[in-house]
Amino acid sequence: MMQEISGFLDYAEAERGFSPKTVGAYRYDLNKFSKFAVTELGEGYKLEDIAPAVIKAYLRSLTENGNAAITRGRKLATLKSFFKYLTSQGQVKSDPVIQFVMPKVKEKEPSYLTEQEYKRLLNAIYHNASKYFKERDLAIVTVLLGMGLRLSELVELNVGDVNFEDGAIKVTRKGNHERILPASREVIKSIQRYLIIRIDTTSHDPLFLSKLNQRIDSASVWRVVKKYLKQARIEKEKLSPHTLRHTFATTLLKQGENLLTIKKLLSHRNLRTTERYLHIHDQDLRSAVGKIDLATG
Repeated sequence: MMQEISGFLDYAEAERGFSPKTVGAYRYDLNKFSKFAVTELGEGYKLEDIAPAVIKAYLRSLTENGNAAITRGRKLATLKSFFKYLTSQGQVKSDPVIQFVMPKVKEKEPSYLTEQEYKRLLNAIYHNASKYFKERDLAIVTVLLGMGLRLSELVELNVGDVNFEDGAIKVTRKGNHERILPASREVIKSIQRYLIIRIDTTSHDPLFLSKLNQRIDSASVWRVVKKYLKQARIEKEKLSPHTLRHTFATTLLKQGENLLTIKKLLSHRNLRTTERYLHIHDQDLRSAVGKIDLATG
């Protein structure tokens, strides 16, 4: 089975354009399943021996070992992709996973910053950042708030991806799909102020650099953001790397933008993903109505 796993991972990376992180998650999940199959079927098992009963036993073992629904769903999704690939290649006659339904996962409400909070965040950077990192950190947070990029998309940006004349930035999204996204004047100006302090930049240079003058990574960006969130005294239960992306989406919704526009800007595949923000907007509307004082007497 290891040979088939290797072939599938090569296909996922080369043909489907999946990121190294996604391919690594596939590898981890499939290796775990392969070890389980050995315990169920023995060392010399063949792919044809993997029947729905084996998949059912595997999913049951995940539950018994305390795996949450979201984790079980991810592992099942991996198996679905793997066996769909094997079926399309003629390596198995029937798909043993096709009958299994993804477990229901309670959808988390996106965590986001209010206008007052994200302005406090920007002010915290402006007043507290060191002279060397001030413009960089302001540009990073402004891009995240003003464009809703994922951290992985932000760190992959090069200087040449920014079109200063047209006010647009080329972003490489999931699956290595390139998109030209509009950037506001504030976003463009923040990048320009940062690049002024950079020396001899070329179009191929990383847009954002680390302390070692190398391309900054996602973990470092999130550490930077968390530091300023703390300085701005912003405390929320569900702060995550996606908080600023969610802030971008909810801000647009509150300004009256339609869901299809927000979906396109965020590069969501499914409108249901974008619809999560409607619940937040509904809460804000209820809060606003609740503040109307109609008491008498």
